[in-house]
Amino acid sequence: LAPSRFGYPGSDMPENATIEMQVETFKELLDQLGIDKTYVLGTSAGGTTAIKFALKYPERTKGLILYCSGYPALEAPKKEITYAGPPAIMCNDFLMWLVSPLFKPLMGMDPKTLNEILPMKPRKDGIVFDAKVSNTVMINAYKKYDLRNLEMPVLIIHAKDDKIADFKKAEPWIDRIKDCTFVALDSGGHLMEGNDKKIDTALEQFI
Repeated sequence: LAPSRFGYPGSDMPENATIEMQVETFKELLDQLGIDKTYVLGTSAGGTTAIKFALKYPERTKGLILYCSGYPALEAPKKEITYAGPPAIMCNDFLMWLVSPLFKPLMGMDPKTLNEILPMKPRKDGIVFDAKVSNTVMINAYKKYDLRNLEMPVLIIHAKDDKIADFKKAEPWIDRIKDCTFVALDSGGHLMEGNDKKIDTALEQFI
């Protein structure tokens, strides 16, 4: 199952949406399908929802898997973070095409990645929501996302050269999570490119 989160292709953006609302939607999906317990995987900004689901519904979560995810802060920020992501104006096909030659130096991604994210309009609401909520809530409300409270095994896979989700923010949690398997990739960037075999092996062993 690969559900589209709020505001991404095929999914509406509810008014005043929250991470908790997204979690409840996923729980309802599992209820409708008759799935009592499952592995939950989150990547990038989706890690926030995956982490919250595992914390709120440990009885429904066999294991938590995080691919180049964001992570909670360990202490309160000096100033509340209100936006962490691309400006809404960048959710435009022409502008994205215009800056695509800079994908590699800025984000560590091949410019051809553009072909996978266009068109922008169907995902604009999701991108803005992530910038306003998914990427900020684990910093501003970090105590509500304390990974030390996770009751299930956790698999973290993260590339050291990830320019979008900082590898250094994942490292402090390795020894703090009760049951954590950590796989550090030397390269591959945010999309973990070129590591398919290593990722598949780690995933198979974990499950």
